[in-house]
This record gives sequence, C-alpha cells and structure tokens, in this order.
Amino acid sequence: MQIERPIVTEYPENSETPLSEMRSWVTPNAVFFVRNHFAEPELTLENWRLQVHGHVRKRRAWTWEELNELPERTVFATIECAGNGRSFLRQPEPGVQWGAGAIGHSEWTGVPLATVLEASRPLSDTLEVLCEGADSGTEPDQPQPMHFARGLPLAKAMHPDTLLAFRMNGEPLSRSHGAPVRLIVPGWYGVCSVKWITRLELLDHQFEGYFQTNKYTIRRRDARGECLKRLNRMAVKSQIIRPRAGSELRPGVNRISGIAWAGEEAVAKVEISTDGGRSWRAASLVGPQAPYSWTLWEYLWEVNTPKDYQFVSRAISTASETQPAEHDSLRGGYMINFARPHPVRVIPSGRAQDSWGDTVSRLDDMALEAVELSRKRLDIDMDSEFTDGGGI
Repeated sequence: MQIERPIVTEYPENSETPLSEMRSWVTPNAVFFVRNHFAEPELTLENWRLQVHGHVRKRRAWTWEELNELPERTVFATIECAGNGRSFLRQPEPGVQWGAGAIGHSEWTGVPLATVLEASRPLSDTLEVLCEGADSGTEPDQPQPMHFARGLPLAKAMHPDTLLAFRMNGEPLSRSHGAPVRLIVPGWYGVCSVKWITRLELLDHQFEGYFQTNKYTIRRRDARGECLKRLNRMAVKSQIIRPRAGSELRPGVNRISGIAWAGEEAVAKVEISTDGGRSWRAASLVGPQAPYSWTLWEYLWEVNTPKDYQFVSRAISTASETQPAEHDSLRGGYMINFARPHPVRVIPSGRAQDSWGDTVSRLDDMALEAVELSRKRLDIDMDSEFTDGGGI
C-alpha cells in the first residue's frame, strides 16, 4: 500500500509526515513533510548559482560543479516546523493549521556552510549571514514581492554541522525539498533551513526581514516589559505514535510507543502518564540518543480495568529542559511543545495488543536500523509500504 502525506493546504503545498505509519528511524523521502511559503521555483543544476557577497573580502558565485568538488559532510537531523501542532491550541492562532506531522528525521549530506563562507574571507565584524531562497511571493500584510530569507548568526553558520545540503537519505534533493541545494541548520526550527538557496549576504548587523520580524517571532517578558524574540532553537518535545488517539485497547499488557527530540541537545528521558498527568513512569529509550535526532521510546502498560484513559508523554533533554504541561501564550502559534493528552479506551474483550498491531514490537528492529545508519553511510532499503526517494 502506498502511504501518502496528508495535505493541509494545496497551494502552496503544505503536507504532513504520516507519523502513525512510521516504520523506520529515518523518514522516507516520499512521506517527509513539506513546508512552502510560496510557489516552488524551478531550478536546474545548470542554471543554479550561489552568490556570496556583502561583508567579505572576496565575492563569489558558486556553480553546482564547484560546490560538488568540496569535501562532504553527513548529519542526521530532525527538522520540525515551528508551527507544528498549531491546530491543537485552545486559543486559535493564525497560520497553517498543522496537526502533529510537520516533522521528519533524515540523513542530510552536503558541504559545510563554513567551507563556502571561509572561501570569501568574512570581515572581522561580521555578525550574521542572510540566507535567501529562490522562492518568492507576497503575504497578506506584505503586498510587495519578496524572497524567503532568514538571518543566521555567524557562529551557527560556521558550525561544521550546518550544511549546504544536496542529498537526503542518500538521494538527490527533490524540488519540494529545496533542490538542488538547501540549507540544513541542525537543532533549529525548519524555518532556518532555507530551501532553494541562491544567495548568502554577510552582514555587520542583525537581519530584519519579514520572516524574521513579522513572522516567526515570539514574545518574551523581562524587567523592561515585553519584547520580540526570533525563533531559532527547537524546544524539547515528545509524541505518542502508537496506539493512535481514540484507539480501543484490551486488558492486559499494551505497548505505548513514540518519538522524542530536543533540538541541539539529546533526549535524556521520556516519561509516560496513563492518568492524564497525575502520575508518571519512565519509558524505555530505544536506539541512539544523539543531539539533532529524534529518539524512539516505548512503555509496556499493564491494565485490567476497562474505561477511558488519557495518555500523556513528556521528554527531558540532557540540558534538563522538560516538556511543559501547558502552552506558553507568549509564543502564540509557535514552539508548541506542551504535553498533549492522548485519549484511548480499554474495552472488556479479546486480548491485549502490541501498539504495532501484533504481540512483537518493531522498535527493536528500528533501533538496530538506527544504530547501523548512524555508523555508516545510508543505503536505505525501506519497508515495502514506502517509496524511498523521489517523493518530495
């Protein structure tokens, strides 16, 4: 059976990863979520150029062939849209009404952004790198055409794991995912990983573009009052994958499983509650626990009383950041990482079921796959349900 991404908006396309069908530590390209602000541009390897200019000693226009001559680097990283989960907020917020699936985890291969920047010899007072994509359009409150662009602090831009990526899970990037080259900023929200990147301008000041000031900001309170802060680092978060919300389970031992991630940090712990958050127990982490990447987890739950239950999961990072119980209203429609209730019903018939649909967990297989993939170059042989590569 061919698995498809649930469509949230058709134009521009915004579609989710079908998390309930997840069968692998990495997300197959064909079902990895798509986030677009404007129409997807048409770029070819022949006409693509990457302009590097601004606060540099040497301007440069890179061709595809020149970029591919540079040493490559590979990073496993989870990418999450900053508005993931917006449809679950009690107070409606504007923007794409994402469910839980604006997230995916992949192997990204490319050239460190630092390699390209160093070739242009940044001036000593450089603060940021303006990263601009080839996609352009208008917004309701911004009628003048503009390119999608974000400013990246120089320290993050020069980190060896920040990539100009051109392969995803071992396959060339597809158009919907930013072909031929996109930025990958591990541990930061997907808005920072600019697709279809064609221009880098080094600045001696903070970039104040539309997607840096009008959108993708949160409010913060300090001694002087409220201020706006731009979104960067991903917050710690977890998601119950199986059983699905609303499932009917049987008395006995049932397996609860899911994913957790913590941006630039690794996940240290996941806790599960079956009574709506009144009491908590530690779940088992399965497979690698690494910065940038999501971690698999599971919990074996023994239940005897048929009734309605509320599952809740919460993750704790290696920096001791804990997933909150409620959404911070100052964040508006962004950074939605509160521990969301997950209702199920236990009915008095049949036998207990594993959350994968049988009595043998597939998480052990996924963990072994994860360890293998983290040790060597990715050579994906996905479950037959999926189409690897080519989809987005």
